[in-house]
Parts: sequence; structure tokens; C-alpha cells
Amino acid sequence: MLRHHISHELRPQTTAHLAQTMAFLQLNTTELENTLMNELNQNPALELVDEMRCPTCGKRLTQHPCPNCARPSDDGAPVIYLSTRQSFGSRDGSAEEDRADSYEAHTRESLDEFILKQIAADLTREERPIAAYILLQLDDDGLLQEETVEIAAYLRQPLATVERVLSLIQHAEPVGVGARGPIESLLIQIEALQGSVSETLRNLARAIIVDAFDLLARNDLRQIARQLRSPLATVELAARFIQRNLTPYPGRAYWGDGKTPTEELPSYHEADVNVTMQRRGNDVPGTLMVEIFTPLAGTLRVNPTLRAAMQELEDPDAGKQEKWAQAVERATLITKCVQQRNHTMRRLMEILVNHQKDFILNGDGSLKPLTRSVVAKTLGVHESTISRAVASKTIALPSGRIVPLSKFFDRSLSVRDRVRQIIEAEHRPLTDDEIADMLSRDGIDVARRTVAKYRNMLGILPANLRHRPSAMAVVA
Repeated sequence: MLRHHISHELRPQTTAHLAQTMAFLQLNTTELENTLMNELNQNPALELVDEMRCPTCGKRLTQHPCPNCARPSDDGAPVIYLSTRQSFGSRDGSAEEDRADSYEAHTRESLDEFILKQIAADLTREERPIAAYILLQLDDDGLLQEETVEIAAYLRQPLATVERVLSLIQHAEPVGVGARGPIESLLIQIEALQGSVSETLRNLARAIIVDAFDLLARNDLRQIARQLRSPLATVELAARFIQRNLTPYPGRAYWGDGKTPTEELPSYHEADVNVTMQRRGNDVPGTLMVEIFTPLAGTLRVNPTLRAAMQELEDPDAGKQEKWAQAVERATLITKCVQQRNHTMRRLMEILVNHQKDFILNGDGSLKPLTRSVVAKTLGVHESTISRAVASKTIALPSGRIVPLSKFFDRSLSVRDRVRQIIEAEHRPLTDDEIADMLSRDGIDVARRTVAKYRNMLGILPANLRHRPSAMAVVA
């Protein structure tokens, strides 16, 4: 079971190594710098050597960036390399305060944080990592794509404990977050309304969702009435109740387009990745230079003096030796995890930059469909690893605009919004097949059923029901 969750390169790692690597991976550059500085202050076995070495190849440097790793390729392919933050902005001369105006704000409080605050008091110390893991697996709709059995196996926790934590999440606001699908989310929300509406109405709404969900999506209330043998007027009342009070996508309905609030509070900080365009002549295409910042300027290593002292002790104090051994072990773990994080970030950016080169150069309209699962499969890691690598990080584009790294996975701009645009511009109702063909001509290859899925998410009825008064009503 675990082989589906842990990449080949990570399997030999200890549990502590894996956990620490994942924790570091989730931090942005500034956060990781603060974490490592705390480690340096507390652990005498960990030291930062004041020497310039390339974080990519490890060679000693006399200048930043590394002339070998940052050398433009002959074929014009993007150049991706690691660098210390001190070189940030050195090639374009722009100051950080000038970049702040172009930063695309992201929220100070994500959906994950919002929910975690609500349930924190009900969690034991052992349950907190479980809650954090589950929240990281939520998609932009607030739904959980992983089964509790798989989560329990991956975290090596009792299934009952995982299910208890998940139940807390599902009943926090917005209710229904963490459900395994739209139907389960709606049912959780119905249960939460117990006592506020009549039992008869709740039971009918539950029956419609369980037994006639597809008919409800098509707004075929007459067929629902016949199937459930209920009066049409009662079914209409239940359908209105569902549409007005429930949502199959609680995360999106609560936060807007994704897991971040629509009403956002700007949070400006330094980018974690910097992309510039290096020109090579009027007739020669430029090369994208992708600089991934490392948290510290210098070389992080285990203190060799302390390591040697441990080996030379003739009559060591058992307690002191154990303390030193733990310090060395911790220092070794930290250095390896930082290296692993750097390696993962470089591999990730190679895929993202090559896939989204047009977006980097031309803006949102050129964003191509891309999912975390596709990237995870390419890298041979679990999808949660990609989620952690992307979390809370930003990238500075050649235009000077700074955007969340998660923007590279925003399908809504390239698919859902395009579906909406096509339907809004139609002169006659277009079928899902026709919309799929139009998307294909735009270079977006999606199946008819995918178009139907996005259309439903947008609250747009099928072609045979459009251009009626209720055509743009939100479907359940």
C-alpha cells in the first residue's frame, strides 16, 4: 500500500527523515531560513560555514550565480539552478519594494488554517499531524481524494483515529469540507441542519441527493417526482432547499475560486523562485533563467570538531555522549533534508517551467491545464509531496509580477473559464461535444464528460435546457 504514496527515491529514508523532509518542503524560503537559524542556535553539532558553494553542483564559487549551472543552453531551453537569495534582483536592478506592487496577493489565512483553528481544541497531540495531512489533501473544491484506509496506512495510525479527525474536519465551517465526493458533502450538510428544518423536508432532500442526483443536476424535477413517487410541488420545494442551502463543493463555495478567500488581505514577501529572460541578440531567442532560492548563504554541515571529539573520548560520560550523539544525528538529518528539498524543488521547477513557458512569458491566457497528480506521477512521488512543494511559495515572472506557485496548476483559467466564455458567446446552445471540439482547437484536449463536469461546477445547464429562465441557475 505504501508504495503508492512514497517515491522510489524516498523509500530507503527513515520515518524521521521523510517527516522532516516533508516539513521543510512545505515551508517557503523565508520560513525555512528562520527554522534553520533556530536549529543552528540550538544544536552545537550543526554549523553554517561562511563559504560560497553552488547549491546545485557543490563547487566553490567566486561569484553568484554559478557560471556552470547558470550557463544558457545552446538550444534555448530553460536553465534551472539553485542560488542564494543575495543574488535576487541583481540582474534586473529592481528593488523588492518595486515588486510588491505587482505581487498577486494570497491570503494570510488559507482554508486549511481556517479549519484547523476551529478543531484545534478537540485534537490530541497525536491527532494534529493527521488533521494537517488530511487538510493538505483537499482539492480546490474542499473535497478529499484519498480514502481513510489509505491515509491510516500511510501515517501508520489507527483507522478509527483517522476517521474521528476527518469527522471533525467535515463538521467544521464550511460544513462538508473533507467529504469524499459531492454527494457525501451534501449529505453531511443536511445532517448539520437537523432541527432547523422539518424532518420530512430533510428526508426528501436526502432521497433526491442519493437516488436522483443526476436528475437534479439536469433540473428534471418531474422525473424525480415520478421516480420517488412524491408530489411535484414537494419535490420543487426540496430542490429549492438544496440549491439555496447546500453546495456540493464547499471549499469553492466558501472561498471563491479555489482554497483562498475572494476577499483577500495582501501579504507581500520575497519570491521563492525568480524567472528572468536572458537575451542573446536581436535574432536569437532568449533563454529563461529560473533561479530557485536556497534559505542560507553558506554551507550547512555537521560540526567536524564535535564529531571528532566524540570519537576521541577515552572515558566518555554516558549521558554527555548520548546528548552529543543525538545532536550529531539531528544535524545530519537536517543537512540531508535540506539537500532533499533542494533536489525536489529543482525537479519540480523543471517540469513546471517547461510546461507553462507560454504562461510565464504571455500571462494568464496562455496557462495550460496541469494537475498535481500528473506532476507527481512524472516525478514518481505522492501527490501530497507536490502539494507541499507548492504550498505558500511564490514565483517572480519576467514581467515583474509575483504570483503564487499554485497558479501553475490553476485549471479554472484555462478550462472552466474558457467553457464559460464559449457558452456566454454562443448564438445557439452548444452541446458538450461541440464545446470539447472548440477547446481542442484552442489546444485544450478534454473529453465530453470533462466539459460536462466543469459546466456543472459553473452552474450551467446542458444545451437542451439552456436559454430558459433558469438556464444559469446553479445546479446542485
